[in-house]
Amino acid sequence: MAMPTYAMSCFKLPVKLCKDIHTLMARFWWGEDNGKRKVHWCSWKRMATGKHNGGLGFNDLQGFNKALLGKQIWRPLTCPNLLMSKVIKAKYYQKESPLSCEAKGNSSWIWKSMMGAREEVRRGTRKRIGNGKGTRIWEDAWIQEGKEGKVESPKPPDCKISKEMVEYVNGSSDAKGWMGTHSLNNGNTLADLESQE
Repeated sequence: MAMPTYAMSCFKLPVKLCKDIHTLMARFWWGEDNGKRKVHWCSWKRMATGKHNGGLGFNDLQGFNKALLGKQIWRPLTCPNLLMSKVIKAKYYQKESPLSCEAKGNSSWIWKSMMGAREEVRRGTRKRIGNGKGTRIWEDAWIQEGKEGKVESPKPPDCKISKEMVEYVNGSSDAKGWMGTHSLNNGNTLADLESQE
């Protein structure tokens, strides 16, 4: 039976449609043949279990639909120079990531469908640090192991990490405004560390 994979990769299929497709698949396997009912050799649950677990590997259509939609979210994250990525970014999330933007009420059905699968993608995604400019230490999921990939310790109340500090570290700003205000764990300031070098 041909699966509607193209439609499933663009739109979230209604639950009733998924159930109807499941019914058609079950009729094919268990329906009638010349007026005789076919034998039920195993349950549908076992048929839907993966082949590596002893089942027949039939797809759960709703899960398969979410996986295909998640792949559509993954494309703009990994290939930002594609035309599709540029158009979607310009229309729906100019200054954010597709994993953190708001799904507006007047968005297209395709975008709303993609936003429905966003949580599954977010759970398995980790941010690469690179030069650290765009990484929010306590908010972004960047740690490979651990719960949700985020820092588990709370942000210290006296932490004064700011844009000026990041600009100084990257060499694009004068550091006089913040050097004495940010103390490190051992009590030294960044100015102390710089004078030790």
